[in-house]
Amino acid sequence: MADFKSQLISDVTEALVDRLDQEEVEVVSEEMAIILRDYEVIKQTQAIVPYEGYNERILNRYKACLMIAGRSQKTIDAYERCAKKLFEAIQKNYTDMTVTDIRYFLAFEKNRGVSNRTLENTRIMINSFFVWLLDEEMIPKNPCRKISKIKFENKVRLPFSAIEIDAMRSACKTKKERAIIEFLLSSGVRVSELCTIRISDINFDSLAIKVREGKGSKQRTVYINDLANKHLVEYLTSRTVQGDFLFYNKWREPLNPGGVRHILKMIEERAGITNVHPHRFRRTFATSLANRGMEIQEISKLLGHANLNTTLEYVYTSDDKVRTAYLKFAA
Repeated sequence: MADFKSQLISDVTEALVDRLDQEEVEVVSEEMAIILRDYEVIKQTQAIVPYEGYNERILNRYKACLMIAGRSQKTIDAYERCAKKLFEAIQKNYTDMTVTDIRYFLAFEKNRGVSNRTLENTRIMINSFFVWLLDEEMIPKNPCRKISKIKFENKVRLPFSAIEIDAMRSACKTKKERAIIEFLLSSGVRVSELCTIRISDINFDSLAIKVREGKGSKQRTVYINDLANKHLVEYLTSRTVQGDFLFYNKWREPLNPGGVRHILKMIEERAGITNVHPHRFRRTFATSLANRGMEIQEISKLLGHANLNTTLEYVYTSDDKVRTAYLKFAA
């Protein structure tokens, strides 16, 4: 029988050669030999096991449950990708996965350069999957339960400044580009929602818009201001494509999120600014309304958030604004 215990000690000490000096490596080797004396070490087999179809079937059931629960297709796809990456890395049936397996997977992702924020989202998705398996009585316990929340630095996500907004407006070359910029700034819709809006969804008298395919298949009403309406009408009047969708691409097909991001990227380059993406328009929208005194509950409803805490994360409050408020209200 192969001496896996000695091989394990050798592998560990080799991995530490570049991190520790020789004396420290020898201490680790000696301590491992003492500690492992009472353990049996077995090397995990790398043989191909028939796990793939088994995991695939249970994953399809999980996706169906997420769909019934009203989760958006984007969310379902993210959970599926995460589970498949876990299955590929661990090469086990879900019933045999342990907390060590999951820690290995998270460490593997970390070594690939994944940020702690992304890693925490991965942990949450894996935990949700195993919680579902536990609730469905398909596993006796959740192997992810012992894995603590992964800490990450909360970076401040700034809204667009007035100067940046002016630069984007000046950088627009077409009526469609300007209409998209103003629509995003005044409505706060998600990019996926923007691409599903139809002309028949818009009441041009009240400037109210029915968003029919928001996150989680919810429905809500949003609004645009007079400036956005002006540029929207100019775009609709000038376009040659026929159809009910609000925005089309150059191939006369309904504009998709990737197309919107491409348009914003071109505007970003022309304007000479950075970080122009659809979600930043939502943060700008929320911050602007909050600065003008709108209640957070009302902003949350416009954004389509189910949780007020999510909306609070969208609203940026500068140190100067906090100081001004303090001086106003302090005794």
